[in-house]
Amino acid sequence: MSLRTQLRASWGLIALNGIIPVKRMPLYLVNTLAAPFSFLFFIYVLSGGKEIGFGVAGGLVLTTFSIGTSLQADMTHFRVDLKLQDMVVASPMRASTYVFGMALSELAFAMPGILAFVVVGYATRSPGVFALPIIVATLLLVWALGSSLGFFLATYLRDIRETFAIAPLLSLVLSVLPPVYYPISSIAPYEWLGYLAPTADASQLIQGALGITELSALDWVRAAGVLIGFTAAFMLLAMFKAQWRER
Repeated sequence: MSLRTQLRASWGLIALNGIIPVKRMPLYLVNTLAAPFSFLFFIYVLSGGKEIGFGVAGGLVLTTFSIGTSLQADMTHFRVDLKLQDMVVASPMRASTYVFGMALSELAFAMPGILAFVVVGYATRSPGVFALPIIVATLLLVWALGSSLGFFLATYLRDIRETFAIAPLLSLVLSVLPPVYYPISSIAPYEWLGYLAPTADASQLIQGALGITELSALDWVRAAGVLIGFTAAFMLLAMFKAQWRER
């Protein structure tokens, strides 16, 4: 397939899984934003608005990472129920085109929520000139990490109902319990536990970009290095260990 054909195929997947469902049922957007904005609301109420920045940083990470859990469910549905993956395998479409198009469709689906959190962040904070590039780069890494994990799991699941058990567990372990919605200093002297979750490092980078927390040069390098390392590891896992063809 030519590059132009690959791009058209990716756009078709974006429309199929990211745009058309929202047009048919806008409540999908409400469902996507429910959990992140619920955390933001409670943080705002309990702190009297003083710690809303942590809610913004956590909301951005949770919304973007949830793309991976959504991808897991959608690709399992397409593979098991609709047999779409079998058709893709038998077609000239590359596996990378299929995965990239599906991941982009989830990103398009979550984009309104991401933009809403960015607006709230800029409305309540005074970030520097480099804040937005840092936030965008961090969220792209989180998107790649979550999508790789979601694709890997989707190729092994046998029923869409299995995703109902795994998705909440992933969200709990990587987006709720770690210091994503709260400062990592809150769990001293067990901060090393927080560093085990790449989503915590992503949140710390966004907190630093928004000026919520003061990060040293070492903190910036460590958090970025951990996030990049985990993202690369999950991408390699998806590339070499995902079960693309049925055995």
